[in-house]
Amino acid sequence: MSKIRILATEDDPIHEEKLRMVIDKLNYELIDVLTDPYQVISVIRATKPDVLLMDIDLNSDISGIDLVNKINESHDIPTVFLTSFQDAKTFNKAKETLPAAYITKPYISEELERSIELAVFRKQKDWGALTSNANSQNHLFIKDGHSLIKVLLSEISLIEAYDKYCYIHTQSKKFMLKERLKNIAKQLPKQFFVQVHRSYIINLEAIDNIQLIQNKLSIGGKKIGIGKTYKHALLSRINTLG
Repeated sequence: MSKIRILATEDDPIHEEKLRMVIDKLNYELIDVLTDPYQVISVIRATKPDVLLMDIDLNSDISGIDLVNKINESHDIPTVFLTSFQDAKTFNKAKETLPAAYITKPYISEELERSIELAVFRKQKDWGALTSNANSQNHLFIKDGHSLIKVLLSEISLIEAYDKYCYIHTQSKKFMLKERLKNIAKQLPKQFFVQVHRSYIINLEAIDNIQLIQNKLSIGGKKIGIGKTYKHALLSRINTLG
């Protein structure tokens, strides 16, 4: 299993240094510690972190709570608040964003570790519960050389067909299988995966944006054409506003 990937915000250099040391000690992968809140959503789209560590006072006109509310509109990422605020008013406001945890500074590494592990575990269990009606399990074992690698369905961003082979793209690796796309499709829960082209099946939660006029979508910086016969099925599966 790949390391838990973390994106954090922190405007205080002292707290930032401590956070970097703790995450390194806990052997997680730190994507970045951002000081500019207006960079957070674009970095989330590009890197797809497993957990978001959010400071509340970002020394900006937008607070960490406001930012998480905005992130929740388009992304499903467990959030752990790391803050100096201990008052009930701030806590109750933060609680409305449904965070995985609310930790006040100063904190110990074990407290942060448990919050991160619980956040990831709960997300994986939620995914498994949602897929249980379509699949009896929330993972696949993918052949890689002489090994079988366990891959969570939630980590798969897209499946790409090429000749008689398929490439399964995950957040950290690409697997090549001598298997037809239609055979792989049968093992994927239909409420999360949809075919958008004769050569592509995508994870709906991995979509960054859809360009309707160009009939293209983007996943992790990769642009994928949307086949005319698949467009209606795709659009009927996503929630849109405006």
